[in-house]
Amino acid sequence: MPNWCEGTLKVRGTKEDVKKFLLEALNPIPGGLLGQIPVEKEVEEDEWELIIRAKDGFHIKGTRRNFIENNVCFEFAEEETNLEVCVLEGFKAAWGIDPAPLAVLSKRYNVDIKIYAFERGMEFNQDVEIHKGEIIKDVAIEFDDYKWECINPNIGG
Repeated sequence: MPNWCEGTLKVRGTKEDVKKFLLEALNPIPGGLLGQIPVEKEVEEDEWELIIRAKDGFHIKGTRRNFIENNVCFEFAEEETNLEVCVLEGFKAAWGIDPAPLAVLSKRYNVDIKIYAFERGMEFNQDVEIHKGEIIKDVAIEFDDYKWECINPNIGG
């Protein structure tokens, strides 16, 4: 069983690009003991928000073991603005974050991705930022005294 690197994933782009990323790159986690039962996602949208639900959360397409455990709520401005940001709580990656497959998604959907995650078991944080497919930052932050220095030492692991 892996240690989990857990935190927040942010997606930034135009409203349409962010919506397309959320609808196409987040796949519902299948049900059943062996993942053999397909699960449909439930989508609701109005002029202010897009809500996507799945019973057990979502797998991020093209990644090895990256998940969003919570339902998705993307709130956006009624009028068109240049960029919108969707904050996805409940991000988790096995062992650590591999930014390469996320960079592919960032380029494909023309969005920026930012992740800050905590790994309690191995006592590090990871800060990742990707702009339109280019990895801008991938930093593992280590601590001399994890419980004291880390802002959220009880997350992950």
